[in-house]
Amino acid sequence: MRIMMLTISAALLSGCLTSGGIREIRSTPSGAFVAIDGFGECETPCTVKLDEPRRIRVAKAGYITQDFILEPKGGAIDIPLELAAASTEVDATSLPDLE
Repeated sequence: MRIMMLTISAALLSGCLTSGGIREIRSTPSGAFVAIDGFGECETPCTVKLDEPRRIRVAKAGYITQDFILEPKGGAIDIPLELAAASTEVDATSLPDLE
C-alpha cells in the first residue's frame, strides 16, 4: 500500500513539473503586441505554452519596446510598459489661451 501511495505521489508531482511551460503574459497597459521568436505572436493578455526559453519582444505604440528571454517555467509575467515620451507632464506655456 505504501509503495502504491509513493508511486501515485511521484506521478502527480511529475505531472506538475511537466506542465510548467504554460505562461500568461500581461502588460500595463494591455493590448501590447508580443512577438515570440520561432513561436508566434499574440496580444496581451495572452497565454502561451513554451517548450524552451524564447526571446520575446513586447511593443505598443507610444511606449518603449522591450526585449527579453522568457523561460518556460514560472507563472504569469506582468510587463509594465514605459511611455516613450520624455515627460508625462503638460507644458502649460505651449497651450493656447482660452478666451
